[in-house]
Amino acid sequence: MQRTDAGPACFPLAELRHAVDGGIAAWLDRAGAGADGSDHLATAQRWALCPPGKLLRPITLLAAAGAVGGSYDAVLPAAVGLELAHVATLVHDDIIDGDELRRGKAAAHREFGLAHGVLAADSLFFALFEQLGACRRSGVPAGRVLDAVEVLGAVGQQTARGVAQEVALSGSLREVTAAADGGIAAYVEMARLKSASLFYSACHVGALLGGGSPEETRALAAYGEAMGIAFQIRDDLLPYVPGGDAGDGDGGGGLRAGKPVCSDLRNRRPALPVLLAHRLGGRAERAALVELVDGTSDELARQRQLSRLARDTGALDAAQKMARAYVDRCREALAPVPAGADRDRLAWLADEVAGTAYEHDAAGTAYGHEAADTARGHHPGGDRP
Repeated sequence: MQRTDAGPACFPLAELRHAVDGGIAAWLDRAGAGADGSDHLATAQRWALCPPGKLLRPITLLAAAGAVGGSYDAVLPAAVGLELAHVATLVHDDIIDGDELRRGKAAAHREFGLAHGVLAADSLFFALFEQLGACRRSGVPAGRVLDAVEVLGAVGQQTARGVAQEVALSGSLREVTAAADGGIAAYVEMARLKSASLFYSACHVGALLGGGSPEETRALAAYGEAMGIAFQIRDDLLPYVPGGDAGDGDGGGGLRAGKPVCSDLRNRRPALPVLLAHRLGGRAERAALVELVDGTSDELARQRQLSRLARDTGALDAAQKMARAYVDRCREALAPVPAGADRDRLAWLADEVAGTAYEHDAAGTAYGHEAADTARGHHPGGDRP
């Protein structure tokens, strides 16, 4: 698959998404990842990877490389590796948060045990660097591959630091909102480190491997960071926005992106809508928010009440405005990038991330036939209990 200059179609990311999907299928085949269930570690990896998620980060890496004139084929291994690493972070997140579901099925550590969950994720992290070596063999100059390794090493540390900051934000809402800005700056910094760092690395590495100039690489890295923050804001809004993934139209349904919608509440981790509601609300609303976040009654009922308070205080509108501001930064950052289909894709993607929930254009696509079985609730080696 070579870079094309055709303008975006009605769904401009389909070509890139299918390329990544095929690349991960090929990686699973080469790794022998649990196809017959005999390798418990590989089976846990396949379980975590299938069915695929949105593939936003690897798609962004390919588009960034294409935007500076690079070859999709040459950088595809890096895009695949980045998705492997992203899935590894999700496995670790589920362990840290105590979440039992991911993408609508049992989280890897619940299905295969804590040890295999941790080890499967660790192995996926290292697979990223193996994939970068494949880029060198595909013709990417060794110096650029080495630069990409350096970027990803730093990003890995930032991501861990962001998760640590997120854990630190857990606790009493009064303590979290004690700062002059009500904890908003701490939230944004956490989002920058934890979530935006992977989007930043996708764009930075894509531009590096694609042969971008220093100015183009800096511009695309800035785009990725801004889009990552917008993405985190949008993700935090979903349990509170009617018609989102909250499930019942009033926030607090069963699942968000296939995982429990009450995860943040159970971990006493105020999301952005709660922080904004606390800052914008009056004394009565603030007292109610503290009671709901710090309470121990039914989680779904408390989540629904939080959703109503976030709506009534104007917190949802304020959060959406913040997301849109970061999308504007994305568009500004793209100015030095050459005009073309891939820059258009990146601009479209930023709008989509902050505006409407990203959907697959071909629902159910997975990495090969075994992955399709996994998506239906079966994993190689036996049915789910």
